[in-house]
Amino acid sequence: MLLEGRKVVVTGIVPGHSRAQAETKLREHGAVVQSAVGQTTDLLIVGAKVGKVKTDKARALGVPVIDWTDLWNTTEAVPVTVVTENGAQPGTLEGNTVSVARQVGPMLALGADMPTGEDWVYEVKWDGYRCVATVVDGRVTMQSRAGGTQYADQFPQIAKQLAHLPDCIIDGEIVVVDGNGHSSFSKLIASNGKASFILFDLLELDGLDLRSAPLTTRREALDYLVNAQAAAVKKVIAVSPMFDDGEMLLEKCRDEGLEGLVAKRRSSRYQEGKRGSEWIKVKIRNEQEFIVLGWRPGEGKRSGAAGSLLLGYYDDDGDLCYAGSVGTGGDYALWESFTRIAGTDGPALNPAGFSPAELKTITWVKPLVVVQVQFQRWTADGPDGCLWHPALLGVRTDKKASEVRRES
Repeated sequence: MLLEGRKVVVTGIVPGHSRAQAETKLREHGAVVQSAVGQTTDLLIVGAKVGKVKTDKARALGVPVIDWTDLWNTTEAVPVTVVTENGAQPGTLEGNTVSVARQVGPMLALGADMPTGEDWVYEVKWDGYRCVATVVDGRVTMQSRAGGTQYADQFPQIAKQLAHLPDCIIDGEIVVVDGNGHSSFSKLIASNGKASFILFDLLELDGLDLRSAPLTTRREALDYLVNAQAAAVKKVIAVSPMFDDGEMLLEKCRDEGLEGLVAKRRSSRYQEGKRGSEWIKVKIRNEQEFIVLGWRPGEGKRSGAAGSLLLGYYDDDGDLCYAGSVGTGGDYALWESFTRIAGTDGPALNPAGFSPAELKTITWVKPLVVVQVQFQRWTADGPDGCLWHPALLGVRTDKKASEVRRES
């Protein structure tokens, strides 16, 4: 069976199982169970007395359909019926899969001083959601960096235009760009799905694996791919410009208050999920994600909401470290939302640095929620440093708390 990582919906009366039991069994075999058929669904699994609502939607989206019994009674390629507007066509799950079965981990950049020389090219560091998009037969999946978020439903404008591309896997950043060409994470959160997709790498095109090709080759193919699209597509999807002069771009980023740049070796191969010295991120404005450890109540206009958040990150040994607190930025609704995070009986880290009076004001929460914070600097090096003049930008749903590390 090929269920690992597949997004599935089960409907109808499942033989010998309640709906909850059937969904649990699917999860145990690695499937991601969805409640409704959508653009990101890979497979519709049907039992007896199947209603037409879900099968009709599957027909419209071209989602493969398989009987529950057939799914478990074969060790070969699973037979399915692909339901399209032209009728039912027999096939196999292998042959008719329309999205990648596994999570494609994006290549990551290492924080360091800017490298120079003819071996390097440079581009702006975009401030948004990292996304790897897969297009197969006009169907689109858009995976977050951590794999826990699927963006196709959240950003339907982007998914609609990606569907016009040939089969491919592309890497980029979902952003909101202002009139000056600057991206803003806080504006992205408030965008209601109206955003752009800035592309900076191409992993596959028409079944050809480009990961082992040098960056310059992949970028030439990406430019060709996007330039060949209609104007409507290019209003939403664009390629991130690359520059040969890193010093010039760095100065431009400083002048315009941008977060920084990314330097990439021209010959670099695409290494999924790896962070190495082939890609280097150079930060000008300090901004990164942190874990919410707890909150203190607000006063005045923020009464009934959190007044400040206690922040943390994991060190290389997997221990939580305190990063200080943030109490500015965001609107009332954002601060009020933190009061609904599941609480704990005590802090997730050693509270030795807090006085008894301070501890009485803190509500500790499970260290699961990740937020984006901008700040001027750290007060000291190492795990005892705290953020200086931080401002909250928003919640990150695309990052796992377990991945949060100090970056500067």
